[in-house]
Amino acid sequence: MKLFVATLLTVTLSTGCTILPAKQVAHIQPEEQEPTPYKQPYSASFTATLAQQLVDNASIEAKDAKVGVTNMVGVTSRYDKSSALSQVLSEQLMLELHRRHWNVMDFKTTNFIRVTENGDFALTRDYLELDEIMPISHVVVGTLSNHRDGVMVNMRLVDINTKNVASVAQVFIPESVVRQLDESGGQAVLRKAP
Repeated sequence: MKLFVATLLTVTLSTGCTILPAKQVAHIQPEEQEPTPYKQPYSASFTATLAQQLVDNASIEAKDAKVGVTNMVGVTSRYDKSSALSQVLSEQLMLELHRRHWNVMDFKTTNFIRVTENGDFALTRDYLELDEIMPISHVVVGTLSNHRDGVMVNMRLVDINTKNVASVAQVFIPESVVRQLDESGGQAVLRKAP
């Protein structure tokens, strides 16, 4: 019996002291990460707000309208010049209205492709290269009002024949966003003292 107890004790103690192999660390390959989606510039969120307001406030069935988007003008200007901000907002607005299933017409597209040493182009600002008659029924127009802290944008969708306002939208764009669209690239302009 002593031998049995001694053997049992030896077996119990020896199993308690067993050295196990080192823990194997699996080398996990990082999962294929999805490419980060393109982040729109901050100004696009303001344009999306304008587009949604135009959709929500529309007194017409948007799918029936053929819409042209024009550049916004300074509220106190002669309405014949646009800024970089205005042009960017107009381009972004075309995208946002199209996303909302509006029938947006690009009236600056020609009937041809101009091939030059500087590139190939189908857009123009020369009215002689554009169609004289476009099936546009409504036009998006708007004004920009400069404030100390940014720019107020007022837009409206207007029936091009009757001049009836079919929708309205308004958004305030902070100065920090407006500066991002500055044509000087945000670099300080230095001038010599007189």
